[in-house]
Parts: sequence; C-alpha cells; structure tokens
Amino acid sequence: MDDSGPDRLDQALGLAIRLRRHAKGLSQSGLGDAIGVSFQQIQKYERGTNRVSFSTMVRICDALGCHVSDLVAEVEQLGASGKRGGGHEPLTQPEAAPLLEALAQIKSPGVRRAVLELARSLARES
Repeated sequence: MDDSGPDRLDQALGLAIRLRRHAKGLSQSGLGDAIGVSFQQIQKYERGTNRVSFSTMVRICDALGCHVSDLVAEVEQLGASGKRGGGHEPLTQPEAAPLLEALAQIKSPGVRRAVLELARSLARES
C-alpha cells in the first residue's frame, strides 16, 4: 500500500459524509456538535486524513438521518475500489465536492448547463 496520502476509501467515505451533510443543510460545526467532536475533526474525516471509526460512523449516520449501509453504498457508487495508483476517481478529487456545491447553488438551469459545457471544454483542452 502506498503511504503518500489518505487512502482512497477514506476519501470516498469522507466525500459521502460531506455530500449527505450538505444535503441535510448541516454545517461541519453542527455535525461535530451532534456527534461530540470539533468541526476540525469533521474536516479531517471529510478529507479522509483521519479515519472514521465504526462507532463514529454510526453516530454520524444518526445525525445525518441515514444508515451505515447507505454510506457504504455511496462509497461503492463513488467507484472507490481498494486499489491505489492508476487514475483517480473523479468524485474523490479535492475539488469535486466544492465544485458540485457551487453548481448546485446556481438557480438557472441554463447557467448550470453553460458551466458544465465550460468545464467539458476545458477538460478537452488539457
């Protein structure tokens, strides 16, 4: 196993937590308060830099109104196989969640489509 950074599974779990937290309209501080940790700890969980223990995952799921199996299924959907190296899964990239959050805040469907087309155009050029 490569020790050059957080494990991709931990990153995928963190992203699943972050996406659920945002969907619930909960801040990092709010989630931290609900499970008895600081918002900084929530940041570390969401980045995958600190691993989430099973007991903490259960508390997080209680606070987010979901089951542990829901988060595990989301990790599988994010395509985070246990393999390291090779191409990075798109949703585990650090920029993915903030980009999705910003896109979701755009009210106009036409503007959202324009942003998507811009991103696709930039991707083709690189």
